[in-house]
Amino acid sequence: MGKTQADTTLEDAERMWLAGDLQQAREAYRRARLLYHESGDPGGEAGALTALGDLEAESGHTFAAREAYIAARNLFARDADQRDQAGILVRLGQIAHREGKEDEARQCYQSARELYRSASDYSGLGHVARRQGAMERDLGRQDRALDFCTEALALYRRGNDTLGQANTLKTLALLHRQLGHNDEAHNDYESALDLYREAGDALGEAGAQQGLGHLLTAIGNADDAIGALERASSLYGAAGHLQGEAEVLADLGRLLAAEEAARARECFLHAARLFRRLGQAERAAEADGEALRLAP
Repeated sequence: MGKTQADTTLEDAERMWLAGDLQQAREAYRRARLLYHESGDPGGEAGALTALGDLEAESGHTFAAREAYIAARNLFARDADQRDQAGILVRLGQIAHREGKEDEARQCYQSARELYRSASDYSGLGHVARRQGAMERDLGRQDRALDFCTEALALYRRGNDTLGQANTLKTLALLHRQLGHNDEAHNDYESALDLYREAGDALGEAGAQQGLGHLLTAIGNADDAIGALERASSLYGAAGHLQGEAEVLADLGRLLAAEEAARARECFLHAARLFRRLGQAERAAEADGEALRLAP
C-alpha cells in the first residue's frame, strides 16, 4: 500500500524537527494526527500523538507532552495494544522523573514492565530497565544505575535488539566515565559504534562518536578526540541534525584553537550560523565571539 497524505505529513514533521523548525514540526504533527483521524486510522493517529509528545518533552513542555501521551495511550488501549501502551507509560515515567515526582515515575515504569512481561517483550523490558538506570544515575545512585543498565543490556541481547544494545552501551559509557572507569567507557563506546553501524543508525553513531570525543578530550588524547568529533559532525550534517552538528563544531573549535587557529575559527563560524538558524541567538553570539578571538 502506498503512502497516504498523513504518512507524508508525518515524515515532513520529522524532517522539520531534525532541522530545528520546531513550531512547523509541531503543526505538521498535529495535521498528521487530524489526517489519520479523518481516515479512521487510530494506530496512525496514536503514532502522530506520540511523536508530538516526544517533541514537546524534548522542548521542555511537559504539560503538552503529557497531554499528547495520554491521548495516544487512550487510542492504543482501544486496540488492547500492550506494547504501545507500555511505551507511553515509559515516556510518562520520564516526564514524572523530570518533574521530580520519583514515586510516580517508579509506578509508571513498574506498570510498563508488567505490560511488556505479559507480552514476552524482552526488548521492551530492556527499555524500561535502561530508563530506570538513567533515573538512578540522575539521582546520583550510580551503582543502582549500573545494575539496571546491565540488566537492560542482557534483555536487549535476549530480544536480539541491536539498537537497544547500542543505546544501552552508550548509557553505560557515560556511567563508567562518571565513575572514573575510562577504559570501560572507551570499550562501551567502541562496541556501541559497531552496533550502530550494523543497524544503519547514523544519528546513533554520531552521538556515540560525540561521546567518545568528549571522553578522549577528558583523558588528554586530543588527536583522536578531534577525529571522533569530525566524524560526529559529518554524520550529523548528513542527517540534517543541525543541533548536533552545531554543538560538535563548537567542541571542535575549542580543541583546535591552540594548534590550528584558522580551522578552529571556521568551526566556530559554521557553528554560529547553525545556532542562528535554530533561533539560539545567545549560543550563536558565543560562537561568533570565539571566532573573533581567533581572527588573524
